[in-house]
Amino acid sequence: MGDAVHTRSGKRVFGAVVLIRIIVGAVLGLIIGTSSKIQHLSVGDIVLFRPTPTSMALYGATAATVGLTVLLGIVIGLSRSDQSAA
Repeated sequence: MGDAVHTRSGKRVFGAVVLIRIIVGAVLGLIIGTSSKIQHLSVGDIVLFRPTPTSMALYGATAATVGLTVLLGIVIGLSRSDQSAA
């Protein structure tokens, strides 16, 4: 009688996971940015930027967002190609 099953949308769960990953990336960037051992970030001899807690948090959040967007794009592309083959 009272055996109602509660379900959650996969999109909402995935959205929550993505949001948590972006926040974790920002927090880790903030923690790394507080280190006094890092003087500057560079590629070759070109100095990209001097890390501050804010810039590293932004970098961490951006890196997590780009990585998850690429992963989501691959999953959506594979899903669409699988549906069209059926």
